Amino acid sequence: MRNISQPAALMFSVLKWGILFVVSLGLVLFFLLWLMLSSLGETTVYTEQNLWNYHSLTQDAIAQAPRITANYHFEFHNGDGYPSMNSIIFENARNVEALRDYLKSMGYQRDQSLIYGAEEWHKPGVPEANTFSIDYDPKTRQATLSMTL
Repeated sequence: MRNISQPAALMFSVLKWGILFVVSLGLVLFFLLWLMLSSLGETTVYTEQNLWNYHSLTQDAIAQAPRITANYHFEFHNGDGYPSMNSIIFENARNVEALRDYLKSMGYQRDQSLIYGAEEWHKPGVPEANTFSIDYDPKTRQATLSMTL
């Protein structure tokens, strides 16, 4: 039996670990791509108790929004051809003034032109800033604070 020289053994070892690294990286990238594309266009509904969704999907501005009722949940809609949206939806809300004050405290101003019936909030002079909307239905007493990403 012939002994393999030390340089050849080193080259074989580097090649083996290099191939293992490339295959592993390829599998991880494939999984991440599949994970991202599998939820396109879907809405994820969750609460703070669902730690994975709460910490991975909730934008800081939505997570820090004042809780105007004890009954609320979050939604994340991954846009398919349009911007993604993150929302907090409150049930049995009587007043959305705390949400308005919250947006004002972040430097946002209400856009007076109503397009869809919801209040649109923009940061003046910062066109790249996210857009917020507040929607309140007095019949169902459901209030929604949404952030367009």
